[in-house]
Amino acid sequence: MLEKCPDKNGFTLPELLVAVALSGVILTAIYTLLVGSHKSQVAQDLQMKMHQNARLAADFAVREMRAIQTISCMENSATPCSMTGDRITFTSTLDSDTRVFSWSSADRILRFSKSPGAPVRQPLAENIISFTLTPYDSNNNIAMQLSKVKRIDISVTSRTSQADPNINTYRTYTIKTSVVKRN
Repeated sequence: MLEKCPDKNGFTLPELLVAVALSGVILTAIYTLLVGSHKSQVAQDLQMKMHQNARLAADFAVREMRAIQTISCMENSATPCSMTGDRITFTSTLDSDTRVFSWSSADRILRFSKSPGAPVRQPLAENIISFTLTPYDSNNNIAMQLSKVKRIDISVTSRTSQADPNINTYRTYTIKTSVVKRN
């Protein structure tokens, strides 16, 4: 009768240890790759939302300010508004309604309203860390009198809503544009 050899069945202990070690290395590499990929996707989503936020704010401000008829008050001019942060109040040629853009560094929200007396202005964009309006006259000098404003440079800086997981800091994005008064 043939007898089975005991060392020909199964794996030896050193073979099992090598297989477990190799599996551990491979699984660690896959996990590291997946975590890195997830962090990159989160960072891209945060940056996309930040860019979209800044573009939305700048595009809407330009669209509304193109129809400026008269400016009641504007920060960075001799007739500043009575609040902190950047603000502009103007009458539109479209419907003769008064519009207000305001921003405060305290809440980092750009707000918009069609009536200056409204107690709560509607949020237009969040995570705006800077909203700057610079008025210029027809000679491209900074206009100190609102009646002489012909162009307004708008600068909007937004930041990501969370710190970028790859670098552990907030990212920022600045968009600059100009509005030329029609009249």
